Amino acid sequence: MDLSLLKDNLADYATFGKNVGTALQSIPTLLNSILDFFTNFSDNADTTGDAFKSLSS
Repeated sequence: MDLSLLKDNLADYATFGKNVGTALQSIPTLLNSILDFFTNFSDNADTTGDAFKSLSS
């Protein structure tokens, strides 16, 4: 096996590892934003309903 081919393959895996690591680290932030949305869902729904009523009158 050519050493340059081995070097290129390892570089590809290093890039993949960095990208996957970044994606996995952002999962808690994503979950928190989803939970925050559903925690405030009734307030958001009321606000949206009131805004819709003011548009239709």
